[in-house]
Amino acid sequence: MPRSSASTPPTRKRGQSMKHSNGAIADSATGAPRMTTSAQGASVIGGVASAGGDGPFRAVDPRTARPRDLVFADATEDEVDLAVTLACDAFDDLAAVPDSRRADLLERIADNIVQLGDALIDVAESETGLPRARLLGERARTCDQLVQFAEVIRAGLHLDVIIDTPKPDGLPAPAPDLRRTTVPVGPVAVFSASNFPLAFSVAGGDTASALAAGCPVIVKAHAAHPETSELTAYAIANAVDALGLPRGTFSLLQGAHHAPGRWLVLHPGVCAVGFTGSEAGGRALCELAMERSVPIPVFAEMGSLNPVVVTPAALAARAPEIARGLAASVLLGAGQFCTKPGLVLLPQGADTQAFVDLVVDLVTSDASPHYLLSESIRERFLDHAHRHLEQLPAGRVWRGSVADGITAPGIVTLLRARDVSTTPQVLDEHFGPACVLAVYDSSEELSAVLDVLPSGLTATIHAQPDESPQVDDLITTLRGRVGRLIWNQFPTGVTVAGSMHHGGPYPGSSSSAHTSVGWTALRRFQRPVTYQNFPDEALPAPLKDANPLGITRRVDGELTSRPLRR
Repeated sequence: MPRSSASTPPTRKRGQSMKHSNGAIADSATGAPRMTTSAQGASVIGGVASAGGDGPFRAVDPRTARPRDLVFADATEDEVDLAVTLACDAFDDLAAVPDSRRADLLERIADNIVQLGDALIDVAESETGLPRARLLGERARTCDQLVQFAEVIRAGLHLDVIIDTPKPDGLPAPAPDLRRTTVPVGPVAVFSASNFPLAFSVAGGDTASALAAGCPVIVKAHAAHPETSELTAYAIANAVDALGLPRGTFSLLQGAHHAPGRWLVLHPGVCAVGFTGSEAGGRALCELAMERSVPIPVFAEMGSLNPVVVTPAALAARAPEIARGLAASVLLGAGQFCTKPGLVLLPQGADTQAFVDLVVDLVTSDASPHYLLSESIRERFLDHAHRHLEQLPAGRVWRGSVADGITAPGIVTLLRARDVSTTPQVLDEHFGPACVLAVYDSSEELSAVLDVLPSGLTATIHAQPDESPQVDDLITTLRGRVGRLIWNQFPTGVTVAGSMHHGGPYPGSSSSAHTSVGWTALRRFQRPVTYQNFPDEALPAPLKDANPLGITRRVDGELTSRPLRR
């Protein structure tokens, strides 16, 4: 069992009857989960539905502002403890499962999600107000990243094997036989995101990467889409059961209040946390994790301003193209992406006014409604827009019209770059369909704004190929603040690939060395272990001389899949 604090949670023998907090009895050896296209209003603990908590809540359809019928309850402290205890019980067995079998698990989860069909998409559409086409694409992305993780662990890329053979005559001293690989850290708590009910939620990247690493997962569902979460949880639990893996491999906890998440992070059996959400939420989890007797890492992907810099040559060459791309990126998902461009640094020139006019027209038109994910998000957006963007002492604001009291207006704010330092509120993330245009008159004004930019996830440069060395300096400056640089494109649309880094210096993320997208995301939930001078028979398979897994290893500095001979 993993140990993440001075105390270890109690164990429970496999097959022993579990008493849920609602008084129901379910046997962990016989109570097999079932695939269903109908949620029950429950948490799913070790494959068993459980709804014993207080604080009833319902999802609300953002398109109508009407609560949905199904009632959920916050997970109780007993339910949280049960989920984590089962995960601790499952850890050693899951860590010992061959990578090929964990790959089978990930692929089966993807298949089960597809088999949920329209029922899953219908519920997600009603709970989030996101367009059906967007949700279909997100489901495809969710399944694709599960399959990608499966391919990675089958190839052994996650094991990161490094072997340095002994050097008895080494200088300045003899060197022993050293062999390094990675192991899973233990049960992982995952907090679902509001804006991605599938791809950053119950079966999203955090869950996929933790399972790929060999860690049991306990997901805290987002209260905005509990039905979507429960249906997805059954797809995962069914896959776990079908492959005969420990029931504690996966659990889902519902809750609209902070208590279940707090109990989860503070539970001594939890060894790491994955989070996607606001800076306030991520920071609160980081501080909570530090309160433990033994702190644990919180890998929080948080907010970002995602600045866009347009050079004079780029504006002169491509102003309409850049303006249309910018507006599309700002409005994608009603501006509810962590990579939405929030600040655009625009040069003063002959094409500046036409650029501004086109962006304003596209962003503030009522061509399509902007449904925000929840009423609280909508209220927060309108409040921030009013206090931060519409009350500027210097500047101009355009706001789209909203008559129904449900949607949000598109908002564009224009000011001089020299006024940014005196109006720092424009440097805050505004989660919704809004952007700020700041016009600079000189490279000195641009540099002054760059000096006060907060760190984050991305920065975008629109420039022409021959604009060196000025652009080189710009690249160097922005590279120090973000995890991803974009050239002549836009930051929304985060490709799931091994080369993707979706993270950055705080507040972009709590750990700038790690990504939450792409296969290297699983490294968050592993730790390296070195075996020194071990006999071959005592080594784990990735480190054995014969290389029984047939994986590529770095041996004495050389990448090879050949066996070793002592």
